[in-house]
Amino acid sequence: MSTPFLAQGTLLGLVLLAAAGQAQADDRAPLLVKHAGSYDTDALFKEPAVRAGLDQVVGRRLGTLMHHLDVRGSVDVVGGALAVSGNAPHGGGENEAVVCVLPNPLKVEAAIASKGRITVFAQAEKYEYTTLCVKDWITQFNSRHRDRFKPPANVSYQRVR
Repeated sequence: MSTPFLAQGTLLGLVLLAAAGQAQADDRAPLLVKHAGSYDTDALFKEPAVRAGLDQVVGRRLGTLMHHLDVRGSVDVVGGALAVSGNAPHGGGENEAVVCVLPNPLKVEAAIASKGRITVFAQAEKYEYTTLCVKDWITQFNSRHRDRFKPPANVSYQRVR
């Protein structure tokens, strides 16, 4: 009779260990859940770890970054990173920026586009190691965002009813 209870206890222990391991792997979930889809982008920027990351990677250009993000939408999720992109007032296509926050481990990257030139702020050793979030934003900026409105020549669009 004690064997089934021992087996159940072992099984319960394994389930609890697996759940604990998953909880550690999902440390980023609170930051993602709290901010993804929110229009309160300032709340994300005020998170102590995010603010420290911005100060570290952008430094004295933080004012320029925030000016270039003055007109912005919600906090998106791009490639697993929280993303806030926008432009300066009346500066779309000229003065734009993005902030990308990869929650686990916390990594903050940013990019500023000004008069056709893009500056990436990241700790990655090489451009290829920067987040997909930054690189996708660069692709959109360089296409002048036209692929968001008109499909490229190699895209066929089929409406499903």
